[in-house]
Amino acid sequence: MVKLWTFFLTLNVVFFLLPRDVVEGSILILAPLAGLFVYALVTKDVMSSLLLGTFSMYILWYKTAAVQGFFGDLQMVLADSENIEMYMSFFLSGGIIIALRRSGSTKAFADFVTSRFGKSEHAVLGTAGLYAGAASIDDYVSTLTSGASFSPLIDAIQKPRLALAYVIRTFSICVSAILPFGAWGYFIIYQIAAADNVKNRAEAVSIFLHSIPFMFYAVIACVVAFLFAIGIFPKIGPMKKAYAMAEEGKQMGGLAAGEIDENGEDEEDEDDFDESDPRKQNVSILNLILPIASIMAALIATGLDCYMAFGIAAIFTGMLLIFQGIMTVAEYMQCIVDGFLDMMDMVIILMLGYSIQEVMYTMGMEAFVESVCSAIPFATLLPVLIFIFFSCSEYLYSLNYTLYQIAIPILMVVLPKVGANVPLCLGALISAGLFGANACVISDLGVLSARACRVKVYEQYITSQPYFIISGVIAAAGYLAAGFLFQ
Repeated sequence: MVKLWTFFLTLNVVFFLLPRDVVEGSILILAPLAGLFVYALVTKDVMSSLLLGTFSMYILWYKTAAVQGFFGDLQMVLADSENIEMYMSFFLSGGIIIALRRSGSTKAFADFVTSRFGKSEHAVLGTAGLYAGAASIDDYVSTLTSGASFSPLIDAIQKPRLALAYVIRTFSICVSAILPFGAWGYFIIYQIAAADNVKNRAEAVSIFLHSIPFMFYAVIACVVAFLFAIGIFPKIGPMKKAYAMAEEGKQMGGLAAGEIDENGEDEEDEDDFDESDPRKQNVSILNLILPIASIMAALIATGLDCYMAFGIAAIFTGMLLIFQGIMTVAEYMQCIVDGFLDMMDMVIILMLGYSIQEVMYTMGMEAFVESVCSAIPFATLLPVLIFIFFSCSEYLYSLNYTLYQIAIPILMVVLPKVGANVPLCLGALISAGLFGANACVISDLGVLSARACRVKVYEQYITSQPYFIISGVIAAAGYLAAGFLFQ
């Protein structure tokens, strides 16, 4: 640890001494992310590494005004209306999930499925993947609801929750990007439309639809995950250890309900389902199905407004459980309060992540992306180099939507000038963002899927890495070939 802190402090001294004009718009913008990545790998502590990495970013740019710069951006992040709605969505979803667990609804669903279809790991994981993909009109909703629904089933058949986290993380993100009406697809279309050379939204939709066949990583990752789920793709690396521990009745990286992801200790939680409570002896599976259906229905009715959807679902779920006598008003309200607390660490991670995005934008990330794209001499190599470069940058720290917001309007202008295949290169960039969202240790969807499946973020990271990297390598080979075939 002394060596690690020596390295970290030395790195920050170097950042402090670097002139701002040298940093602006250059690859040095990514240097603090490399330090963050090293710290996370060594300590396995995601929260601390993100916090220290964030301060390194502000030291690199603001120097002696780093503290003021950080709290200024943090205030901006906290005041943003869209961010507030997202945080509230997570808080409300946490309350709903705890209520479904404490009421016995998730247990009833697990008992129903195992009694009807047996304890088939492949059926559970395969169905979870298909559900996550089908529900990925919004990736957050897909992840949270599939984790809440299928985690009890995984526990019932004594298989690792880490396997479930890998499957639903892959499907919820990748399918959402392929769907024009999915959360990611919808956002990407807006960024295409923001380019100076795109006339209107209709043209943006057409360009997006033409890029779908070239989203190689999204397709390959889903195929690999589904083959893993149904038992065709082998268990490799740390995932084998997770399965071995599950056979012994232990969950590798498992969190007890309500436990904070900060150490390796298991804590018994008083908030788990109380099997001795006579009110919860014969709970119907409809108490799980109807709340999830209400989320989906409200999401569509409100035009993909997650905050309103979860708010409506929270009211509906409360009425459903209270009117049946399964919970009192006070008990349900306690579920909501505890759900807020349960999601707090995840929201803090997201707040720090958005602060990093703010300072990266200030340091000239947009100019850096443009310079990278303009520096590639051969149009045939653009797809594979775009995928590899941005996959590496997203692997260090997943910008998710911000990558698309910065890079897509620039690429839409630059690519035609160099004679590149626009849909192919756009598919490569989208795939790079998806790879980062899948593989980065502090991706927001990674944190969310870990929380939904009640596993630790770092353990989820190491067990799923081999599968994401294999998918990424195959995708890179595909972009190399496609650059020559579709030029």
